[in-house]
Parts: sequence; C-alpha cells; structure tokens
Amino acid sequence: MSQASRRIFLCFILTLFIASSTGCQKKAAECPFTTITWEDTLEDIMALEGDPAETYDSVYDGITYTFPKEYDGLKGTIKYMFDDKEKLVCLSWLYETDDSGDLAEVYDQLHAQVEEMLGESGFQFHSEQFADLTSPNDVWYLEGGNVILSTVDTSDLKVLQYTFKHPDVSEEKPVK
Repeated sequence: MSQASRRIFLCFILTLFIASSTGCQKKAAECPFTTITWEDTLEDIMALEGDPAETYDSVYDGITYTFPKEYDGLKGTIKYMFDDKEKLVCLSWLYETDDSGDLAEVYDQLHAQVEEMLGESGFQFHSEQFADLTSPNDVWYLEGGNVILSTVDTSDLKVLQYTFKHPDVSEEKPVK
C-alpha cells in the first residue's frame, strides 16, 4: 500500500470514528474555527471561504467541501460536510504534522480550550475496532450536537481533527 493510500485509509478511519461517535448533554457549543452555523448554505460557506480546495462524498451521503483554514495560529483544513438533503451536518478542522510531539502538544492545547468551554467530556474513546490506535480521542455529548477531538498518530500519518456535529447526526452517549 502506498503512503498516499495509507493516508487516505487512515483519514477514512478517523472520519468513521467521528461519524460513529454520538451523544447528548445539556450544553450547546459554538464552533470556534468558523462563523458558519447549521443554518448556513453552501453559498454562505463559499462567500466566506472562497472556492473549495477539494470535494468528495461525505459519510452523511452528501458532499464534503474542504478549504485551507488557519485556526489558533496553525495551518490546517476545514471540512464542511453535507447530508443527502444538502443540509450542513458536520464541521471539522484538520491539522496534520510530521511530529508526534507537536501533535500531542496541539491536542493538549485544544483539549484544554474545549474543557474550558464545555467542561470535562466524561468519555474517552477506546474501541477494539481501533485497538491499534493509542492516540488520544475525546467526545463531548451535547444536546446541540457532539464535539469530538481526535488524533491519529502512526508512522505514516499524524493528524488531529476537531469536529462539531449537528444534533441530527448525534445520538445518545453509549452505555458501558
């Protein structure tokens, strides 16, 4: 498998993790890396971000639009994911690095910011499905939609994804 194929596969695994993480609390979260809201359209996004760098099928049966996006002084990519009804259902900011220490530092920094905004998540993702991934991942279960901070740290890929999910694609917190 080529390095590009591994990278695509690992990004797909990370996206599946985000799509399968679900839940609910009493707080709502405001996305800090864009001014776009759930009510906005693709036209609103393009007015803010310009032309997309890339488009591809979303895990919600719609289209994902990606744009270069700096957040918190870091260069990354923002992904706007739509469902099959052309409704915005997921916002993600992706940061990629070549250094595990940098990835851990960025995760810790963003995790502290999310905890300041939402409190402790009360859930850290661990699954046999992703047993080979020892990277930190956390989910905040909110009525206003899940907030997910996740990383993948392998020899081929070191990436952090900070995600806000619409309540329609967020479910109850899994019972242990």
